[in-house]
Amino acid sequence: MQKIRGISNAVLSIPESATHGTAAKLAALNRGLAEEDKIIDLSIGALDTPTDPRIDQGVIEFIQTKSNTIHAFAPVKGFPFLLDSVAARVARLHGIEYDPESEIMVTPGGVKGSISVTFHALLDPGDEVVIPVPNWPHYPDMVRLHEATPKTVLVTADDGLTAPALEEAISERTKIVVLGDCINPTGKIYSTEELSALALVIARHNLRREAGGQSPIHVLFDCPYEAHILDARARTFGAIDVPLPDGGHCSMRPWTVSVTGPGKTYGMHGDRIGYLCGPADIVEAAARAQVNLTSFASTYGQVSTHIALRPEMDEVATGRARTARANLEAMLRELEAVPSLQVRRPQGGYFLFVDLSAYAAAYQRHGYVTADQFLLAEAKVATICGNHFGEDDRLDHFVRINCGRTGSLLSKAGIRIRDALSRLES
Repeated sequence: MQKIRGISNAVLSIPESATHGTAAKLAALNRGLAEEDKIIDLSIGALDTPTDPRIDQGVIEFIQTKSNTIHAFAPVKGFPFLLDSVAARVARLHGIEYDPESEIMVTPGGVKGSISVTFHALLDPGDEVVIPVPNWPHYPDMVRLHEATPKTVLVTADDGLTAPALEEAISERTKIVVLGDCINPTGKIYSTEELSALALVIARHNLRREAGGQSPIHVLFDCPYEAHILDARARTFGAIDVPLPDGGHCSMRPWTVSVTGPGKTYGMHGDRIGYLCGPADIVEAAARAQVNLTSFASTYGQVSTHIALRPEMDEVATGRARTARANLEAMLRELEAVPSLQVRRPQGGYFLFVDLSAYAAAYQRHGYVTADQFLLAEAKVATICGNHFGEDDRLDHFVRINCGRTGSLLSKAGIRIRDALSRLES
């Protein structure tokens, strides 16, 4: 019936979101239950740590003094004061300078909005996008919406995408490779050496392509969890130069679009602001797409992001990351107490990607097909199944656990999981 009514094939091919609507579903399941019997939600990847009140107060003051700006049309690429703030924040964090007027753009819809307009700017029907998985679930669907083809590559949490795997995945139709600096759900953090090896593969292909008048391969460097890297930070992909056999160097900057936003860093998910930094021609193309899609980002969200990106707020970002990591360690201790459960400590971020394959046969005998179904029913803990992060049956027995919740709630959830696994073993 839907097809008869003319719904597009691209939209019909997209599955239901693994996270949106989850809160309402869990609220319905919990309705009327005693507190100790309610399902604990460790699915959606937000932090419980509240947004710094200085951001709210700054928006209030801006409205009180500049209400005309709040209610007027904004520039398509973003307010100049916010573009300057983005440029300064990126320079402080990554040591790379972008021109606020031509190489930065603010988008509505959070980081997803930045990814979307980048895809609009670069993808033609039939192009391929290389996506290492497990990874954020929406990449393949967003690629399909642009009538391009996602080419997923199953990787390990420790290694991520390697240079040989990338070489094998690239074809003459490859247009974009998706990378990042702290991967959801595994917490993989690429080192400068690993990124440089990938950059060399891309450089070899692009020098050949551009010599033949073909489109280069671009890199979407997605960094929503950039603040949740607490150890040494690798060089961002756009700042990498790789040595060439002739003694010269090749910069990744002309082919790299970096995207991020304040959501995961400052707890500003509802502000729905993202921003991208990249070559001026790609930014201009993205702006041309955006003006015909959504015009510009919310003025309120732009103001709040400008306040969040001030230098004195950098300590807020770090503090939130440290709190989230401490809570992750609390959950990790609970799970490490289960003898048969091997839990990998992620390099960064605040998610645990837990392999429950050792228990799969046992919980399947009880009628549960995937690990998340078992945990929801028997432990009353909501997680996200690993198969949402990669189209591979081997991920059915993984779950992503959001450790951005409070330590006490995580400990309670950890005890429930331990007890459920203990009952299963017995």
